[in-house]
Amino acid sequence: MHFATRKIALLALGALGMFTTVGFAAAAETAARDPKILTALRQTPLLVIGSTGRNGGAITEALEAIGVRPRVLVRDLARAKEKAGAGAQRDWVVGDLRDPASLDAALKGIAVVINAAATSQMQGDNDTAAVDREGTRNLVAAAKRAGVKRIVFITGMSVYSPPPNMPPPFLKAFADKREAEKILASSGIEYVTLRPTGILARPAGAWKITLAASPTYKPTVEEQTMRAPGTLPPPDAPPPAGTIARADLAEVAIVAAVEPRARNRAFIVTQAAEPRGSADWRDQLEKMPSD
Repeated sequence: MHFATRKIALLALGALGMFTTVGFAAAAETAARDPKILTALRQTPLLVIGSTGRNGGAITEALEAIGVRPRVLVRDLARAKEKAGAGAQRDWVVGDLRDPASLDAALKGIAVVINAAATSQMQGDNDTAAVDREGTRNLVAAAKRAGVKRIVFITGMSVYSPPPNMPPPFLKAFADKREAEKILASSGIEYVTLRPTGILARPAGAWKITLAASPTYKPTVEEQTMRAPGTLPPPDAPPPAGTIARADLAEVAIVAAVEPRARNRAFIVTQAAEPRGSADWRDQLEKMPSD
């Protein structure tokens, strides 16, 4: 497979991260500007899945920065604690989306789940069919038993409409993730599906977050060609078209966990190359489709 083609596919799967993550406290502060959101986050029992990954780690750190101690689902407790560092005081629970029996204890008393688990594995027992599709099916079933109110699910920009020139293994992966979205949307549980564009480590809160409906979203040239990391502008410069700061994606995820207007919405999360102003990205939620 051509290297550039593989990079495009990984971007659309939501698996591309070009730099070290930064600025999660700033994202949390932005999310906390609304006292109602801050109070709701602090009062809502939350479970984060995928906390050892880049997106899930960003979400967990953003929550902790505003005084929220989420429960985190991990497969390997020793590895997770080592990665988090000695100072991390988290509500750890061991489980696996592929193991339905492990999810009941993890979800006990939980009101909202943020599922940032992801895999780019094409084959094997940790592929997209096992983790995304069947893992979502397992999660939904367990969430119903536990009385979970809402699930926030992070997928990827092209999951809704994969590029037709993708190699068959990637098209299958997109299909697995899309089926996972449908399983969640038809579950009867409140859901929010986030489909981020290219994810970069850039300062939080500097650039305008923009939401878009997947059926009408047109990928940018940058998304289609995926410039090499060395050609990207510096972090303080306007973001490349079709990208989102990981810290700002974390902001959207944690706000969507409790924001009433996010209920049963599915949308693209991206960033405009203009400074963050007074306009609130949440005002766009009511224009977003249900799936």
